[in-house]
Amino acid sequence: MSKKILLSVLLAITLITNLKAQEPVVSNGNVNTWFLLMNRFYLTDKFTISNEFHERTGDFFADQATFIFRPSVDYAVNDNVELSVGYSYVRSWPYEPYTLAIPTNEHNIWEQALLKFETAGVQIQNRIRFEHRWVDNVEQIPLTNDYVTNGSDFSNRFRFRLTVSFDLIKIKDGHQSIFFNAFDEAWINQSDNLMPTNFTRNWIYTGIGYKFNPEFNIQLAHMHQYDNVAPNTYISSSIIQLSVFKNFDLRRFQN
Repeated sequence: MSKKILLSVLLAITLITNLKAQEPVVSNGNVNTWFLLMNRFYLTDKFTISNEFHERTGDFFADQATFIFRPSVDYAVNDNVELSVGYSYVRSWPYEPYTLAIPTNEHNIWEQALLKFETAGVQIQNRIRFEHRWVDNVEQIPLTNDYVTNGSDFSNRFRFRLTVSFDLIKIKDGHQSIFFNAFDEAWINQSDNLMPTNFTRNWIYTGIGYKFNPEFNIQLAHMHQYDNVAPNTYISSSIIQLSVFKNFDLRRFQN
C-alpha cells in the first residue's frame, strides 16, 4: 500500500507540472537515445568523489546531441543527508527540432543537497541543485550566414528532483535484485539574485534496473522531456536512456 501511495504522489506531481504549461507544444517525433555512466569513489566514510559521463544522441543514434562531463566532491553529513559541489562541462550540437545554429559549450559550477530516507522498503530521495552557468553567446556575422561564438552569457538555474525506488524481485538470497526507479525533475531559471524567473524544463523518468550488488547496477528507462525553448514555444521529446552506476571503495588502500 505504501508503494502505491508514493507512486500516486509522484504521478500527481508530474501531472500538475505538465498542466501548468498551456502554451503551444512542438512534438519531437524522433526518439532520442541517451547513455549515462556514473562512478563514485569512496575516499573515507564521509568523503567521496563522483563523476558522470553523458553521451546523448538525437533521432535514435543518428545525430550527435550533447556530451557532459560532471565531476563532484561529496560529503555525507549522516546517513540521510549528503552535500556536494561540482563542475559541469556541456558540449551541445544542433539537432532536430532544436534551433541551435552551431555547436556551443557550457561551463557551470553547482551546489547540491541530497536528502535520503526509506520507508516500507521504498527508497526516496529529494535532490536540490543550484547551477551557475556560463554558456557560449552565439552571434551572426553581418552580411553573411555564418555564426560564431563571442564570449559567454551568465545565468543561474534551480533543479529539484524527487526519486522513488524499490525492489521488484530479489535474486540470490537478496544480494541481487530487479528494481523499479522513477523520478520527476523540474528545472527553473533564476535571476542574478536567485529569484525564479520561468519554468524551463521537466523530466519524467521511469525505468527498470538490475542490481548486481550495492555498488553496481544498470538501468534501462524511458524519459519524457518537456522544454521551454523560446517564449510561448515548448518541445516535447521521448528518450530511451541506458545508465550504468559503478562505485569503487578506495578505503581499503588506506594505512
